[in-house]
Formats: sequence, structure tokens, C-alpha cells
Amino acid sequence: MKVQLTIADHILEDLVTIEVKTYTSRISQLVAYIQNLDQQIDRLTGKKGDEVHLLDLADIYRLVVDEKVVHIKTEKEDFTTNYRLYQVKDLLSSDFLQISQSEIINIKQLDHLQITPNGLVKLSLKNGDFTYSSRRYLKLIKEALGL
Repeated sequence: MKVQLTIADHILEDLVTIEVKTYTSRISQLVAYIQNLDQQIDRLTGKKGDEVHLLDLADIYRLVVDEKVVHIKTEKEDFTTNYRLYQVKDLLSSDFLQISQSEIINIKQLDHLQITPNGLVKLSLKNGDFTYSSRRYLKLIKEALGL
């Protein structure tokens, strides 16, 4: 893939142009990523009791919905947020992958995965936790991980 960058004073607004031979899911992901660049964040606020913590995205292992509350799990701690999972998903970088209707993982914290006999994917994280994907997200997971 070739990349061309033009920097000029006369340009009034940044514009990204993509020229492709065929439209693929990878191109679709690229377009979505570029469109969401202005909305992405470096940190996420998480609550633990009465305290509010600023969490670096790199420290987050997974986000899980449990009893309608989104839990943010780091290596050793568990925080909550007032966001809904779909709202958080829109704020996160492409390092995060939704693996089920109620869970998003940080693929940079993924240690290894295993496809189970019943078609699910067991995802083991670097902190020793593991989780399972739903079949509905299997194709998306394979595309994101290049399987």
C-alpha cells in the first residue's frame, strides 16, 4: 500500500482521500478509523467507590457489562463507568475489539487464543484472565487478528 502526504498552506481543511481497486472490510475499517480520529481519547475515567481515576487506554485489559454496569478491568483492578458499552466503543482506538454483545478487549493485552470444539474462541489475556467470544463476533475477530 502506498501513502502520499501533501502539506500546503493553501489547504483550508484537512482531507483524506483513499483510492482502492476494490472495497474490502479492511478498507471499511480504515475509513471508520479515520472518521473517528477526532473522537478518540487517550484516557478513560473509571470510578472506584467515591474516587474517579484517569485510566490510560494501554492499561485497560477489557470492558465488561455486568448487570447493566460497564466494568473497566485493568491488570489488577476493577473500575466502573457511567458510559454504555456502545458509547465507550466509539471512543476507543482500533486496539480494542468487541468480542461479544457485552465485552470489549484490548488486543494489545491478548496473550493467546484457542478455538474451542463448539466454535467459540477462548481469549487469554496477559494478566491471566480469560474470556470467550460469541459466535456472532467470530468473523470480526478473525479479520482483526488476521486469522
